Amino acid sequence: MPSRTDEEWRRTDIAGLNPSKYAHLEQELAHSDMAPNLPDGVIFEPLSIVAAKKHADLVMPKLFTLLHADRDKFAALHAAFFTGGHFLYVPDGVVIDRPLLAENYSYSSGTTVMPHTLIIAGKNSRLNFLDEHIAKDGDESGYRTGSAEIFVGEGAEVGYVSVQKWGRHSWHFGDQRAEVQKDGTLKLFNVTLGGRFSKNRVEASLVGAGSTAELKAIYFASGEQLFDFHTLQDHQVGNTKSDLLFKGALQDTARTVYAGLIKIEKHAARSDAYQANRNLVLSDKAKATSIPMLEIDNNDVRCTHGATVGPVDPNHLFYLRSRGIPEKTAKRMLIQGFFGDVLDRIPFQHARDLVAAELENRIG
Repeated sequence: MPSRTDEEWRRTDIAGLNPSKYAHLEQELAHSDMAPNLPDGVIFEPLSIVAAKKHADLVMPKLFTLLHADRDKFAALHAAFFTGGHFLYVPDGVVIDRPLLAENYSYSSGTTVMPHTLIIAGKNSRLNFLDEHIAKDGDESGYRTGSAEIFVGEGAEVGYVSVQKWGRHSWHFGDQRAEVQKDGTLKLFNVTLGGRFSKNRVEASLVGAGSTAELKAIYFASGEQLFDFHTLQDHQVGNTKSDLLFKGALQDTARTVYAGLIKIEKHAARSDAYQANRNLVLSDKAKATSIPMLEIDNNDVRCTHGATVGPVDPNHLFYLRSRGIPEKTAKRMLIQGFFGDVLDRIPFQHARDLVAAELENRIG
């Protein structure tokens, strides 16, 4: 198990977790939009049940090559026992016009559910993918993951949206890592709402000149929830661009931790990287910790980073109330406005509508 002396875990308390308590593996994962009318050559199937056997020549060279099982105990547990998920393969030059939808369900308390998504986008392909992680009972407990490996080929465009709505008493560990080739574009969005504890690692490696990664996230923590985010923007070659914006709201006694690293490697001249973490604290007892970091080994780059933690602006609240808007309504409007610029960047309408509705429910 990680210890509090490890830098990544220093601010994260997992003392109450005993994974063996959730030894029963749930296999019941629902899948949606496995459409028969996809373009020729596209493969969209359950990963562990079907694709790993039928398409081993495509799956095995990529599976767990971006996410490494030896990173820590939780990564090893996921790699050994992942219980489903999806495989998407899009051949070179194929464009999928409508978003592909995948739903991963948990049905019972006291169980383990560990879906894994593997996406391979060929050269000059284009796709959008929505990955939902849903608890049938919003109060359930259990051990949950929701990890993804995304390979963006040369000139490809991939939009990936992950929505985490596990039960409020669950422990969640999610790793997402993408590799972007020359002139490829990745738009990766995370929405975190569920779990008593949720740890997400979101990492993008830019390995080809002209590649771009846009990493965005929305999270809303309430009650005693603890959300922990670690991000990496890894510029391995030059003429690459990354743009990260994580926005969260906290209320009650919730806590969030964000630690993000922009890494510019030695031969990555003319890299352009931006990183921002914004937190809206809605109660005196909620706490947000934000740690933006830079590691730059080349002087011909452009990098900016920043973080903010603060309450609703009292001047904005006064402005709305002075125009006859009740305080609760005004506060809700300001929270919705706070998330607006991230919502607008979600790459397809279906996911924007879904996330907006989920936020509306949480905000009240």
